[in-house]
Parts: sequence; structure tokens; C-alpha cells
Amino acid sequence: MAGHRSRNKRRFKLRLFAGLAAVGLSGVVVFTANAEDSTIDGTLDYIALGDSYSSGHGASSTYTGAVNTTCKRNDLAYPNEFFAKYVASQQPSKSSSMFNRACTGSKIQDVIDDQLGSVTGSVEMVTITIGGNDVNFAGAGTTCVLSSSPACTAALNDLAPKISPLRQPLTDLLAQIRERAPIANIVISGYPKIFDTGDCGILSISEDNRDRMRGLQDSMNNLIREVAGASDRVQYADPDGLFEGHRVCDTGDLWINQVSDAIAQLDTGAAYHPNANGHAAMADAVFEAALGATTGPQAN
Repeated sequence: MAGHRSRNKRRFKLRLFAGLAAVGLSGVVVFTANAEDSTIDGTLDYIALGDSYSSGHGASSTYTGAVNTTCKRNDLAYPNEFFAKYVASQQPSKSSSMFNRACTGSKIQDVIDDQLGSVTGSVEMVTITIGGNDVNFAGAGTTCVLSSSPACTAALNDLAPKISPLRQPLTDLLAQIRERAPIANIVISGYPKIFDTGDCGILSISEDNRDRMRGLQDSMNNLIREVAGASDRVQYADPDGLFEGHRVCDTGDLWINQVSDAIAQLDTGAAYHPNANGHAAMADAVFEAALGATTGPQAN
């Protein structure tokens, strides 16, 4: 992490705001005005987009309301945690808002069809995690858990060639977000690797297949990073390193739900998704990425 001077420069870019009074609602956080505001707008209007990793599927077993239950939007999801961390640090004044539009199972086209409508010209922050469902990581993982090792290998081999073709659709999606939100800071997050290497018990996915899945996730994250770098004012958040020692098959505090955790939540779909601690780590990664970019119109 950079020193205080570097942090201050980044915060200046992000337009420091003074004074904070917060009222928390489910999925929405509102901030009251402060007389010391000296920015053009003074708000932080934030929209979260994406799939289950953005919605918070698996962060806990609690989802409030029918829409949130269907999409598995959780108050412990990384967008909510990121927003709380961001406003505590940057202290935006006036009325700011956060809305999570992510939905479990979403692919790139689902974001375009069902989520982009919430992104308007006044939005100043957009975060997104997307792409995993387009290549069927969840399906491959299910096959690996429930089927034989050869079936797992076949599923991973089928997944591998689907990663590279995502480059153009993902590029186009980020361009559409930019077009809708020309002043926004856009942060796209990679995915933490699910498994550790080494021994994982006799009934687990084989070490070879876990290594194969780790490599595929690296390929996916590299593609997302490259697309972000080639896009207009898009930052890449890399949470993966924060998960070292906390993956499935690690011996310490796990930040990824195992199958047993999902069963305890009465939700098998929560398996191999970050739990509350995992989402807090993802929020940290997104926060650092957001501090590395400039949000909103710049003062002359």
C-alpha cells in the first residue's frame, strides 16, 4: 500500500468530501448534506452489476425480499461492504446512494438486458464481476464434485476454449457502461481461486483437476485484467492474493463456502462462493482499485 502522500493524492483525485451522517437501509445507504461540500456534485451514486459474486450468493443465508431472494442479493455482498468502506474513508456529503443490481447466474447478456437500465449519466461509481457463468465455471465445478475424475477433466477441457472468446463481449459491455455513465469510475473485479493445492481428502476433487481449475481461473482473470486495461477508465480489482490460506482445502479460516457450508445454508448453489469474510476481502480489493482512479468530472 502506498504511503500517506500517495494515498492523499489518490483521495484528491477522488474528490475528498467532508462530513458524514449515515442511515443504513437494506441495499441502500443514504448520506445527508453537509455545508462544507465544495465539489461540483458532492454525491456518490453507485451501482453494482454482475453475477453471484457481486450479488452476494453465499455470503449468508439471509436474503431480504422476493427480488433479492431470487437474485441472492445479500447485505454482506462485497458491493455493500465496499460502499461502507468507501464512504467511511472518503466521506461524501449530500445524499449518496448504493444499489446492487447483480443477480446470481447472470451472464454478460443478462447484465445488458436486465441490469444496465439502472446505469444513468449521474452514476459516479460502477462495480461489476461477470464472465464466470459465460464459460460455465459453476457447471464444471458441479460436475467435478458429483462425478468421476475423468468427467471432471472433460468438463474443464470443455470450459477452457470458452474463455478467450469472452474478450469482445466483455469489451463491449464495459463500453456500454461507459457510454451510459460517462463520469463514472468503473471497477471490474476478477475472481478468487476456489481451491488450494496439495492434499484435500480422499473424497475431494483430485489435485490435478484442482490445479487445472486454478489455471483456468488465472486465465479468466488475466483476460478480465487485459480488457479492463484496454477500456476507457476501467480499473481492475484483484482479490485473489488476499485469499491465500483461505481457500477450499486450506487448513485455516476458509473464505470460500464448501459443500457442507452450502448444505448448512439450505442452498447448494452457495457452494464454492465467498462467504462473508470472502466478500469483505473482495471489498478491500475493489476499494484499492477505486482509489487508483479518478471519479466524476474534474475541476478546472
